[in-house]
This record gives sequence, C-alpha cells and structure tokens, in this order.
Amino acid sequence: PQEYKTFSTALKDAPQPKQAAAAATAAKIERPVNMPLREFVMLPQVQASQTPPKVEKVAPVPPAPPKKEEPEEMEQTQLPMPAEIPWRMVGELYNTYIIVEQGDDAFLIDKHAAHERMNFDRMRAADWKPMSQLLLTPQVLHLAPEECGVLLEQMGLLEQFGFAVESFGGDEVLVREAPNDLSADQIEPALEEIASKLLLTGTADPAAVRDEVLHTMACKAAIKGGWKNDQAELEVVARAVMSGQVKYCPHGRPVAIELSRQQLEKQFKRS
Repeated sequence: PQEYKTFSTALKDAPQPKQAAAAATAAKIERPVNMPLREFVMLPQVQASQTPPKVEKVAPVPPAPPKKEEPEEMEQTQLPMPAEIPWRMVGELYNTYIIVEQGDDAFLIDKHAAHERMNFDRMRAADWKPMSQLLLTPQVLHLAPEECGVLLEQMGLLEQFGFAVESFGGDEVLVREAPNDLSADQIEPALEEIASKLLLTGTADPAAVRDEVLHTMACKAAIKGGWKNDQAELEVVARAVMSGQVKYCPHGRPVAIELSRQQLEKQFKRS
C-alpha cells in the first residue's frame, strides 16, 4: 500500500548511526555475563514521586440507630390467695362465749359484743334502711318531762332508725312503729336510754346525736349473754369474727381472746 512505501522511503533516507559510537555506548551499559547485547533491553525507569498521591477523605457513614425493642408483654398471672386456716365451732360456754378451735389455737368469742359490732356496722352503712313494724297496740311511754321533750325534738332522727313517735299529752309519748330488730318489751328501755344519752351529750352536734342513737340501737338489737341461741345464729357470729370482719365492739373492747395449745399445756405442766 501507499503508506508502506512512504515509510520505507523515509527509513531508507534517514541518517545511519556510526558504528564506532554505537559500540562505545553499548560498552558502557552493564549487562549480565554471557548475555548477548541484542538480548539485553533497557526499559526506561520511572522515578517515583516524593509525595504520595492525595487521597480524598471519605466521611464515615454513621451507624444505623439501634432498633428500639418493644417491651414484651408480661403474662399476667394471678397469685394464689393464702388458704384460710379451717376452724370449727366446738360449743358455747355459759351461754355467753362461743368456743372456736383453729389449728393449735382456741378462741373464746363474746357473742353479745361481736353481734353488737355487726349491728353497728350494718346500721352505720349509707345504704341501710331500717325495717319497721307497725304495732297492733301502740305503746304509751311515761317519761320525765325533759326525756319526753328531747325525744319529740328528735322525731326525725328516730324515724331514720324505724321509730314513729308522737306526743300523747303531758309527759307521755305514743309509739306507733318500732324497728324490727327490737322485740315489744325492748321498745320502752331503748327509747328511755336514747333520751338519757341525748340529755347528757346535748343535741347541738347532729353527728354525735346520731352516734348515740346508733350505739343504743346496736346494743339493744344484739343477742345477749345468757340467751340460749341455736347453732346457726352462733355460727354467723363466729364466722364474722374468724374472718377478721369483727375485732372490737363499738366501745373499743375486744370481742375475742386467744388461747394457744402451748399455753394450755403449760397450765397442765406438760411443756
């Protein structure tokens, strides 16, 4: 081709190196022994740069925020309630004290004091409504003038406890209705006691007045020491005491005393 011819002509016309100068230059080049000159090739040396190439700093990638672990829902387990120690009613002493055995302990329960407290709590409740009985024959009470006056003054309060009273002239009060908790022979003593307490405490404080009536009614409606009660009545009172519902009478006295087996055995010189 035309390009080849042009190259060959240019190579042919180029000046030829002198053989003596080429041999002298070749002699200066160090080469391994036994290696022909034609096999030794010198490659140009590239001088390394004195300063390392500049490397751009790459900002570190911030770590991903830890995942918020949602709190595991704790399984709700209902703790077992401590088992109630069984008890049994053994009997009654002097028709006044209920005897209860529970494990290695014995209890003597004052049935009147415990029942009085039960009545007191029941009547003091906000939703308590007394049950009244209409007397077939109204009772006429003969009272002292001041007792008669204080009862008629507190007719509204007496109605809250199931009484219906009215003036019968002079120093007499007529009772037409009375609470179911009272027997017929308890009506007059109850009203006389209420009148006496109201005269002592005064009537200026309505709460104190109601408290006095409440204490009297709770006491009068309670079973009495010396009464002969059936098994069911005694068990109701014993259950209220043994469950912890009743601990003290309305006057603050304990309703039961505890006697351990160890104390009994000590009395018999067995310990």
